[in-house]
Amino acid sequence: MELRGEAICGSEERSDALVRVRPARSLTVRISSKTGPMYEDRIREVIAEALRELGVSGAEVEVREQGAYDHVIRARLLCALQRAGGGREPFLRPRPIACARGGSPRVRLRRSRLYVPGNNARVLAFVDTFAPDCVVLDLEDSVPPGEKDAARFLVREVLTAMDFGDTEVWVRINPLPRGGLEDLEVVLLGRPHGVCLPKVESPAEVAELAGLLYELEGRYGIPWMVWIMPVIESPKGVLAAPEIAAASERVTCLAFGAEDYAAETGCERSWEALLWARSRIVAAAAAAGIQASDTVFPDIEDEEGLIEETRRAKALGFDGKGAIHPLQIEPIHRALAPAPEELEWARGVVAAAGEAERKGLGAVAYRGKMVDRPVLLRAKRILEMARALGMEVGDAA
Repeated sequence: MELRGEAICGSEERSDALVRVRPARSLTVRISSKTGPMYEDRIREVIAEALRELGVSGAEVEVREQGAYDHVIRARLLCALQRAGGGREPFLRPRPIACARGGSPRVRLRRSRLYVPGNNARVLAFVDTFAPDCVVLDLEDSVPPGEKDAARFLVREVLTAMDFGDTEVWVRINPLPRGGLEDLEVVLLGRPHGVCLPKVESPAEVAELAGLLYELEGRYGIPWMVWIMPVIESPKGVLAAPEIAAASERVTCLAFGAEDYAAETGCERSWEALLWARSRIVAAAAAAGIQASDTVFPDIEDEEGLIEETRRAKALGFDGKGAIHPLQIEPIHRALAPAPEELEWARGVVAAAGEAERKGLGAVAYRGKMVDRPVLLRAKRILEMARALGMEVGDAA
């Protein structure tokens, strides 16, 4: 790889590194480390490995790190090299995944999806400890335009280096015509479980993404199907929600983005004003046999408001809700969990249906009300959710 000029990437904020590269006849590395001389040898190893991998034999590299992990230093170096090379080197070399990440089932708990800025090294340093059902490493709205390339490398290295345990890992890319393809080519090397596609307004956008995923899975040797979560954020998207939900077998969940929708329609961001859009998204997801996830709650300090909105979303049929701060995860999970009275009702319905079946009765009643198939299915879903959460459901079938 040939360097054409000087370039920098990163910052001198905590948990980050500032990396500067420029062309040179030989290799020179200067390091200023917050962690002291003992860590400098390791930084040199990380830099040397990356330069060998890319065939760079002549460069002057300066690193000023503030407690950054190896993968952060590597990400900042790769981005600086790409910038110095005129953006021509894609760095599409598969690397081993440090953790034993496997594929994710199409149907699983997705109560919370936590958005984490893809360019924030300090927050990403702890992202594997937040424990949402889904973490979404964001390359779109939370990343300034001039940092999109740096965020791609940082997200890829985070995916490669960190063990997220039971958390499902997603990446929100940019719309395909505005950087989304470049996002995919870099971050899919980190093998996420799914891709969030923002501002979707037609099934053709989902179909295009699905085709790209088939191609890139084969190119990179990803042994599972990468899922798609379309984010509906506009009136056009809401109107096309049924077609979007059914656009690909990869679609597992429809997510609602209320902020852009409210801005485009001119409506208030209130429950009443957004009720129609929410209801249509839930109905579209249910018709396609997939999940629906409600919009984020913007006020981090209003836990009571978050819980109330989540309970309303649950009553409407949503399976999960977006979060913008780790402190929102537990209230969301609490609000979506079956209440004691719901569990009691569900147990009773299932028990009554089982007793009627054993007696050969065609009609089933519980607490004076008829139990038809939709009621029984709702009761069983409540019990399935409780079991998935480790709650005691008794001997209900």
